[in-house]
Amino acid sequence: MAESILQKQLVLGELLDLPSFTNVCKTFVDLYKIGLKVFDQQGTKVVDMKVASGDFCAYMFEGPNGRRLCTETVTHIKVRPLDNLPREDGNIAVRNCFSGLRYLMIPILYEGDLLGRIIFGPFLPDEIGDLGDDLKALEGEFDLRKAKELIDRIRRAPETTVRRIMEHFARIVDVLVFTSHRAMISSQLHIESVTESYREVHEKNKKLTDAMERLQELSRLKSNFLATVSHELRTPLTSVIGYSEMLLAGLAGDLNDEQKDYLKTILEKGESLLRLISSILDLSRIEARGVQLVRKLVSLDDVVQSALESVLPQSLKKNLTLTSNLSPAVQTVTVDGDKLRQCVVNLLSNSVKFTPAGGVIRVDVGPADHAPEAAGPFGSSGYFQIAVTDNGIGIAEDLQPKVFETFFQADSSASREYGGAGLGLSIVKSYVEAHGGEVTVKSEAGKGSTFTLVLPIEPAGTGIALV
Repeated sequence: MAESILQKQLVLGELLDLPSFTNVCKTFVDLYKIGLKVFDQQGTKVVDMKVASGDFCAYMFEGPNGRRLCTETVTHIKVRPLDNLPREDGNIAVRNCFSGLRYLMIPILYEGDLLGRIIFGPFLPDEIGDLGDDLKALEGEFDLRKAKELIDRIRRAPETTVRRIMEHFARIVDVLVFTSHRAMISSQLHIESVTESYREVHEKNKKLTDAMERLQELSRLKSNFLATVSHELRTPLTSVIGYSEMLLAGLAGDLNDEQKDYLKTILEKGESLLRLISSILDLSRIEARGVQLVRKLVSLDDVVQSALESVLPQSLKKNLTLTSNLSPAVQTVTVDGDKLRQCVVNLLSNSVKFTPAGGVIRVDVGPADHAPEAAGPFGSSGYFQIAVTDNGIGIAEDLQPKVFETFFQADSSASREYGGAGLGLSIVKSYVEAHGGEVTVKSEAGKGSTFTLVLPIEPAGTGIALV
């Protein structure tokens, strides 16, 4: 008697539509730039896609010890039971390579059966940031400068981010396995419905392909849109602002009071629109390439005074008092001065916007009273903080955890009193965390708010950093 399909041991390669599955894997690899491998339970390779690791791994294989350690790592991630590997949470197992690179593995389970495993890597965890100790110990066998140059080509990313990507991919695999298994049972046990089943599977595959093509098209449109915004909106808007300033200065003749009022409105709204466009472009660049930092020694007094001057015209319109208090204990720091200034400007702009006429806004700068919770490899010389305090409308306690989310607004109704797109604080959070710092808020509705930036005085390394 032939074995029933219900009793037959499932094989991952027989369940999946390999061309479609390979295309899905390629999309993930192209999008996140991290290598991806899929093996079935017998150790047979289903998918193997590398990203930027070939030259480094080939170099590691040139030495006898490196070849031995590489072989051991490959054997572990390919066939060693995942239960024997260290885990931090959930089903994801971790395997550290002697070089400092890391692999994450998760089993592919279906109805209690182990079908295979998914392997993401290698990638260089943010917390490592350098060659592994075991590789450094082989200095006589390898040129560590060359090894560092090759390993820097491999994707550097926080492990938490790679875990989220991996969990998302595993859910897609679960759906594909589930769908394929049901189709197999249907075709074997109900031969009369083969045609209909094939049509459904074909339709799902077509939808998946159409969805992927649509995503690729949307990605292209997004790039084109940003280029259009940069050229077609920012350039003429800058001209509008410039000509408005020249007209107000009387370069085209005298104006009456009513005409000056109209031009001031045009200038104010134009500058507001230019800031909004710049914020959207900044956020898009952050999402696309991360935050690029150019650290250098800057004066905190220069940063704060420049930020105060930027919001002075708006504060004068509302008769607000701006004060600053800089501690002599921290005068110069090694940061990206332009991005730190933008952070302070964004906080001050919010305070000016949400503080009633006649209010007070204060900037306090000095040594930090604590280090960030996730300080990482930063803060070799301690931390400093910049606190912006106002006596404005404040923020309700239940809304405070959400204020740093992109596009979040406490009042999102069409008739809201205060304008803005909800981007300023999100950009502040990205810039501060890229420095290895944190931003916090303390507020009480009706009594004002204090936003505090805590950053390292001098990081572990200087120069250009991509986070």
